[in-house]
Amino acid sequence: MAGSDGMRRGFWLQNGRGLTVRETVEYAVAAEEGGFDGVFVSDSIWDGFSDPWTVLAAIAERTERIVLGTWITPVPLQVPWRLAHTLASLDQLSDGRMLLGTGLGTRHDDEMFGGTYDARALGRRYDEALEIITALWRGETVTHTGEHYSLVEARLPVLPVQQPRIPIVAGCWWPNLAPMRRGARWDGIMPTLPAMLGDQEGPEGQQPTGVPLAEEFRQLMAAYHEMTDDPGEVVVPALRDADYLAACEELGATWLLNGRADSADDLRAGPPSLS
Repeated sequence: MAGSDGMRRGFWLQNGRGLTVRETVEYAVAAEEGGFDGVFVSDSIWDGFSDPWTVLAAIAERTERIVLGTWITPVPLQVPWRLAHTLASLDQLSDGRMLLGTGLGTRHDDEMFGGTYDARALGRRYDEALEIITALWRGETVTHTGEHYSLVEARLPVLPVQQPRIPIVAGCWWPNLAPMRRGARWDGIMPTLPAMLGDQEGPEGQQPTGVPLAEEFRQLMAAYHEMTDDPGEVVVPALRDADYLAACEELGATWLLNGRADSADDLRAGPPSLS
């Protein structure tokens, strides 16, 4: 149920950060009861999160309406045909409610299991994986020999309900343009802005710039609109900053995500006021 401003309200469940798997599922059920439009789970082992696919399968069985998404899945660290198979199965289980939020992953995600973090190399793996995933989702028999993957007459036994694909929404750190171009080629962006960090450092050493949040968002959206005439989804945190929220409404943000609740009852009370 989109608000009067047209933006849908979602909740980042922070699966595993202080919540058991069962509690995470109960929070998602409460969010649907409270009128949220979607719930998003994280996909990272190093940062203390539970497995997103187990959680989303349980949520799909307990809910009927809300969109189920990831924020975000590190695609280069996945086996693309397994990821395609898992998401197609979840899309069937949820009757077409899946959304795949994607990204490179962090240095910790890669190095924890013996990888070497190289953003350009990971980006090439990421793009190749998305092409394979979406071809499989279309029901094609895929034979592919690329830089990172090889398939011989591969085909999925199940397909997503959503066609031509489950929406793919790319995570990005402003002012990095490559992830935004990727989002423009697919179905939208999940941007993070330096001004959202406060006085914290981002996971790859990103630093606040001193530019006001609303102005950073305007700069980002100006750059993004130069890349595409169909921006798709723009998924951003719901922050209590009147200028920023006005810019979100004006410039086409489609999702505002909250990420704090002290109990499931808080979620049953509905999305918090942003005023």
